[in-house]
Amino acid sequence: MFGQHWLQHTGHGFAPGTVKLGKQDNALVVFAELVDESVNRESYALNYPAFKQCDAFEIFLHAAGASSYHEFHVTPSNSRLQLRIPVTGPTRLALTECAVSERLFRSEARIRPPGWQVAAVIPLAPLCEVAAVPDEWACSFGRYDYTAGNPEPVISSTSRHTICSFHRRHEWTVVDLRKLPSVL
Repeated sequence: MFGQHWLQHTGHGFAPGTVKLGKQDNALVVFAELVDESVNRESYALNYPAFKQCDAFEIFLHAAGASSYHEFHVTPSNSRLQLRIPVTGPTRLALTECAVSERLFRSEARIRPPGWQVAAVIPLAPLCEVAAVPDEWACSFGRYDYTAGNPEPVISSTSRHTICSFHRRHEWTVVDLRKLPSVL
């Protein structure tokens, strides 16, 4: 469930959403349903920062022990952003320094009133730095929800962030792949 845990009460314009996880071989399967009264359907090139101007669903994944984590975005038009972010070093890198050009995941987005849905299949081996895919992954899901006439998005997360920062990995949920249901 999405929330704005850094606020005492959810902000004006907050819309709910849910995320379900499953596994398929060595891939994580993500399904999100997002309530949205004004879905933005513009299309963008790979790795364009569409979240700065349109609705976006975000996936954050960090393999246990890895020196980087991944951030993936999907918009209602299925435009994608793929980032690999080091866990040490500079705290702020330009998107171009983190962007990954080879396709790391498959996704499909569709408009389904009262909002939109995202289905993503993310092979985990390319996100690891070790020979075997670890069982435990820290993950979080975020959302940028733009409404017509409002230049600022309403943002929310599945993580219980105490401040509004989606990159606070210590507040992400640890998922054990062995406990996820298999998806055909």
